Amino acid sequence: MIVHMIGNAHIDPVWLWRWQAGVDEALASFRSAADRCDEYPEFVYTRGEAWLFEQVEKIDPELFERVWRHVKEGRWHITGGQYLQPDLNAPTEIGLRRQILRGRRYFEQCFGVSPKVGYNVDSFGHPATLPDILADFGYEGYVFHRPAAHQVELPAQTFRWRGSGGGEVIGFRIAPAYVTRTDDLYGQITIALDAADRNLGHTMCFYGVGNHGGGPTKGNIEYILKNRHSFPDAELRFSTPQAFFDAISDRREDLPVVTEELQRTFPGCYSVMHDVKQEQRLGEHLLDQSERIVENLVEDENEKRDLLGRIDVAWDDLLFTAFHDILAGTSIPAAWRSVRAMQGRARIVGEEVAVEATRRWARRALPPVNQQQIVVLNPDEGPWEGLVEHEPYLDFDAWGNRWLSDTGGGPVDFQLIQPEAGAHVERMIFPASIPARGHAQILVRDDEPPALWKPLTDLEASPDHISNAHLRADLDNSGIRALTVDGRNPLGGGGMRLHLREDHTDTWTFHTNRFDGPVSGVFEGEGWVVEESGPLRARVRLDGTLGGSRVRWTLTLHRDDARLRVGIEVNFNERFELLQMPVHLADPPARRTDGLAGGQVDRAPGPTEWPVQGWSRVDVAGGQLALVTADAYSLSGDGDLWQWTLLRSPRMAWGGGEPLVYGGRDWHTDQGPHAFEFVLLTGESLDEIALRATARQQAQPPILFDRYEGMDRPPWGNSPPRGLWLEAEERAFADGRLPELKDSFEAGAARPLFEKTEQDREG
Repeated sequence: MIVHMIGNAHIDPVWLWRWQAGVDEALASFRSAADRCDEYPEFVYTRGEAWLFEQVEKIDPELFERVWRHVKEGRWHITGGQYLQPDLNAPTEIGLRRQILRGRRYFEQCFGVSPKVGYNVDSFGHPATLPDILADFGYEGYVFHRPAAHQVELPAQTFRWRGSGGGEVIGFRIAPAYVTRTDDLYGQITIALDAADRNLGHTMCFYGVGNHGGGPTKGNIEYILKNRHSFPDAELRFSTPQAFFDAISDRREDLPVVTEELQRTFPGCYSVMHDVKQEQRLGEHLLDQSERIVENLVEDENEKRDLLGRIDVAWDDLLFTAFHDILAGTSIPAAWRSVRAMQGRARIVGEEVAVEATRRWARRALPPVNQQQIVVLNPDEGPWEGLVEHEPYLDFDAWGNRWLSDTGGGPVDFQLIQPEAGAHVERMIFPASIPARGHAQILVRDDEPPALWKPLTDLEASPDHISNAHLRADLDNSGIRALTVDGRNPLGGGGMRLHLREDHTDTWTFHTNRFDGPVSGVFEGEGWVVEESGPLRARVRLDGTLGGSRVRWTLTLHRDDARLRVGIEVNFNERFELLQMPVHLADPPARRTDGLAGGQVDRAPGPTEWPVQGWSRVDVAGGQLALVTADAYSLSGDGDLWQWTLLRSPRMAWGGGEPLVYGGRDWHTDQGPHAFEFVLLTGESLDEIALRATARQQAQPPILFDRYEGMDRPPWGNSPPRGLWLEAEERAFADGRLPELKDSFEAGAARPLFEKTEQDREG
């Protein structure tokens, strides 16, 4: 048996420290490893993660030169090929692919190497679609540690891991760990041999001290040199993961095939630190959309190169914040300010690129129309159809008799809804049907609308139900009591609710795979209120308190649309509690399929908590039911209960117990405001590809913006309503000037731009 001894250091850029300390541990670990390479000619060091190399290159060029030389000599082996070792459950498919693209580009440019062994030794679970992604990039092997043997039983330590799409790599689960604590390696090697397949003739054993940098010690190396043949029927050999996989490549057909996801590791990480996960998900979608905009709309190659380069730089921030101890939500309070700043920096770059590319394109490509226009742009690869919202700038004028048309003059239905500002900004919704990578120009008109034009509707809304021709939701003060679709109610007696559940597990939830604490509170609202009643959209709202948290439910139906939109806003103020959305089904589903990055997986029923991305679908009597969301990432399905975990509130970076010096000050996760949007779909057959498209378009909606050939004045021209007069107009009119203001004066004072509040009046 050849034992491939893999010298490595475990480097977490962020965890129980901030990223600045991560830079320091990288510098120290690289220096130590370079010293060991200088001192021991047979020693080989293994290191991945391009971000670490970049820090050394920027800060200590002399050390980087030493590393470069060791790589060229074959003494320093680059593995993994990613930017960092990310969380693998929360990032989008494009985020996971970008990790590899960015890392490989760096290693190819700096060292001329392109690693073919995936290396995520500390990530908390591995989705069923990961082998497909790895195989697409030509990876041959994959090294991981979690889930451990007590969490997921595998037929062998080394196996063929086949993805849900058919892609395949050879997987290797590390035993017993990727780090050591002492110079003596007897226990580490013995356990590695116990876990190995003797018939294979090869295994790996990882060594190197420290969990905040570090690496192989002189004592480790000398132990290996001294004990090369001290273990029965085994030879210790300084080696690399690539050498191990090369050695067993001709035994591939002898290896067992595993087609399951490598999951059920630390389920608390699937939902904790919701705002960071949400911003990561939406940020990745934004950069993906911005890149698509540039590729589709920008013709000038220099401009395209500049914009795509800025997107690449923005991705570096999101690739860093995808690191497993960041995106899994397990870092200390002091780390989060920088994390949020990085996510925000990436977001604003995505927004800037989208604005520049779309406005330049509009100026160049759209036909001139001497009217105010709303441009609706669909950058997606598929057609988009639905309602869009917009607030056209009207120079503080009221909407009045304005109407919408297409460029051919055909009227476009619209509905005025509440704007975000308190006054003098109008917001509307209108239907749009936009082809893939297409656009529409909608005109805001102030001439006479067509006679007999009135939008039709099938919507109804009241405090006890909301419905259209396809679906009816019956309501009570706890949520959705019943759902009627084609004469059937897929919900059970419990309906669709919100509740709090006691959760005294640690930040990771180390010691269980489920949340089974008692329910401590069920949401009871103050009565549903009709917010909108059509003709295009109906909306009802339920406000109330759950525990110490303020909660708002919003249900929305569109005209002639079978999809029910469920919005949840919560100002979370709990400790050691979960916020969950239980959906009680009429019967246990025959099948449940959950979305993943780049695909989906069927999961067995039971109380186990699972990560989910984008959507989940259950097979119920008469058809299927699906929930699509970019905002919730954890669920379980036990019997007739389809339950989503929305928020958690353990202490931050807490594994249980208290620090040696403890003053009673605690920091809990997920405090403050959070928002969730779900789309509930029903049908005889809800196709996976269509569900993935719905999830993508929910996170990447059409882009809307105003466009003018010149700033048209509102219909009142040079005679603004009295409520919009400024001091200059008041003085000019009082002095007999601006006679055109007479009609406005005689019409009386319209609503002023900003009204006094009661406090102002009292003052």
